[in-house]
Amino acid sequence: MAEESTYNIGGIQYTKDDIRKLDEVSLRGALHERTHHGIEVPVYPLVLNWKNEAVPGFGITAQVLYDIWKEKGYPDDEDILWVKRYLDYAAQIREGVRPEIPELDEFPVPFTEEELKVVHKLIWGRRTSRGGWAKKEVGDDLIEKILEAGRAAPVGCNLDEVRFVILKTEEEKKLIRSDVPVDNGVIIVICYDTRPSHIVRQDLPDRVPHNRGFDCAAAGDHMGLMAQALGLTSVWLSDSPGNGKKFKEAWGLPDELEVAMHLGIGWPAAGSIKSARVPLDYMIIRK
Repeated sequence: MAEESTYNIGGIQYTKDDIRKLDEVSLRGALHERTHHGIEVPVYPLVLNWKNEAVPGFGITAQVLYDIWKEKGYPDDEDILWVKRYLDYAAQIREGVRPEIPELDEFPVPFTEEELKVVHKLIWGRRTSRGGWAKKEVGDDLIEKILEAGRAAPVGCNLDEVRFVILKTEEEKKLIRSDVPVDNGVIIVICYDTRPSHIVRQDLPDRVPHNRGFDCAAAGDHMGLMAQALGLTSVWLSDSPGNGKKFKEAWGLPDELEVAMHLGIGWPAAGSIKSARVPLDYMIIRK
């Protein structure tokens, strides 16, 4: 009997039956990571320096993960359509066909002076209101725009581990510790799901376990900027592991979720002085 093929995921060899036992979140994480490192990272230099040669096995682990994803009846969400596109390129490369990637001819277009003024206004205009928040509801439509900004933030290895908990009522907001008053606003607790990084072993000390916190911070920054653009104000609040654990227990979060930080968002009742930064030259470390 021929030995069953195995597939390397995070340094561990998995059979197809092993992969079928993964829950949806872990399987999605493995599919994202294998598409990223197995296809997305190597495909561009490969195509740009095409040698008219087939590359056997290119992207095959991601393909097997996707086949099992479909076998289990999971949906082709937006992120999975991204996976499918790279799988199509990988299949062509295995056959010795150079894939056509339209984005290879797309380059960033410099902003106009007027557009740059808006960017500068947003980045340097963002501030925390220290005069309290007005008794005015932050509508669900605004919250969704802010969350979408967080969804657009960069994430390490495309693992998409960031999760949000929205606290609206005063009772709910009491569950999370804040050293800045957040009355009359909402709190967005930013968490991460530990399963995707665990399945690809990025949670090990010698790998990149810090990526999860960085991803949450990037999402928080994007959301703070969007709040500013909408005329709201936000306050960035980090949390200690102990407080995060208390919130998990109070909210009933599963063990797989960890609290990273939270944002308070509301309508400003008064303006405040924008905090200044040290000179740029002070920040640059030179030899």
